[in-house]
Amino acid sequence: MHQLYIFLVGIHIFAAIIGLGPALVFNRILRTAENMNELKSAHKIIGKLNPLSSIGFGLLVITGLLMGAMNPSLFTTVWYMSALGLFIILGIYSSFTVERKMKSMLNIAEAHGGINIPQEYIELLNKKAPYDWVQNALLLTIFILMVFKPW
Repeated sequence: MHQLYIFLVGIHIFAAIIGLGPALVFNRILRTAENMNELKSAHKIIGKLNPLSSIGFGLLVITGLLMGAMNPSLFTTVWYMSALGLFIILGIYSSFTVERKMKSMLNIAEAHGGINIPQEYIELLNKKAPYDWVQNALLLTIFILMVFKPW
C-alpha cells in the first residue's frame, strides 16, 4: 500500500508539472507575437498545450483525492483542504474569466485578414492581463501549499 501511495505522489508531481507549466506561460506566449502570422502560431501552440494542461489538472485532482482516501488524515489538514478549495475556485475562475477572454481573442485573430495585430486584440490582451495574474497567483498558491504544507 505504501508503494502505491508513493507511485501516486510521483504521478501527482508529474501532473503538477504538465498542468502548471503551460498555464503559467500562455500569456507570455501571446505577448511575444509581433504580427498576425506569429499570433496565429502562438494560438496554435496554446491550443496544443491546453489539453495537456487540462490532463495535468485532472490528474492532480484524481491523485490528490486518492492520496486523501489512502491517508484520511490529510482531510484534517489546513493546507490540503485549502489547496482543494483553491483548486475549485481556480477552475471556476478560469472558466468564467480567462478562457472566455481567450476565446474572444482567438475569434478576433481568426477573423482578421491583415498582417498587423488589430488594436481590438491588443486591448483585449491588456484587459486580460490582470485576470492572468490572479489565475497565476492561485496556481502558485496551490503549488506552495502542496510543496511546503505550511499548516
